[in-house]
Amino acid sequence: MTEIKRAHADNDRGILRCWQEWEIEGRNRRIVLCVETNLELRPGHAGFDRAQLDELIEHATEMMRASSAAVDAIRIVPAP
Repeated sequence: MTEIKRAHADNDRGILRCWQEWEIEGRNRRIVLCVETNLELRPGHAGFDRAQLDELIEHATEMMRASSAAVDAIRIVPAP
């Protein structure tokens, strides 16, 4: 697992840390960009903000496109 260090500005967007994982099934391999956040991800729960979540998804998508590895998917992970 390779953790990607990000600047403080990412914390302003709700990203605490991010890393890449491989999912392997038979001979197929997918690279997944995992993004840990402190944002509330459950609609209907206190603190959920759709606009913040949309911004997080947009930023994670930008990170995926900027990656030197071909990232196949994004996984958003709530902070423990």
